Amino acid sequence: MDLDKADTGFGYMLEAYKIGGPYMHVITILGILMLAISVGKIAELVKKTPVNLKWLDLIRMAGLVALAVGFMSQIIGIVQALEAIREAGDISPQLVMAGATISFYAPIWGFMVFIFSMLFYFILKEIITSKRSD
Repeated sequence: MDLDKADTGFGYMLEAYKIGGPYMHVITILGILMLAISVGKIAELVKKTPVNLKWLDLIRMAGLVALAVGFMSQIIGIVQALEAIREAGDISPQLVMAGATISFYAPIWGFMVFIFSMLFYFILKEIITSKRSD
């Protein structure tokens, strides 16, 4: 595991992303989708064109699915680790804890996408509804 040797900051995050597994890509795609829709809604607000609230729900949905994918990836990783431990028989506690630590990277990434999606969703929803009532 090269995470111990990583720099702090961006280098650490990049290594954690690589170690986190393939579900990190799915969560990232959902985060990009959420950001794209948010930027589109902000552009509509700046242009002062009518804003459709239907697309706004996709921001919340992307965050919720990212959170669910993060938790699902952790469960799958823990099941795989337990299966490997069962087959190997005698495993050191350090190896078990290293695997348990790695299993938290995808849920943390999913939580980050979820938190930002909720912030964008509620802020944009408040701005849009206040503009409609004016």
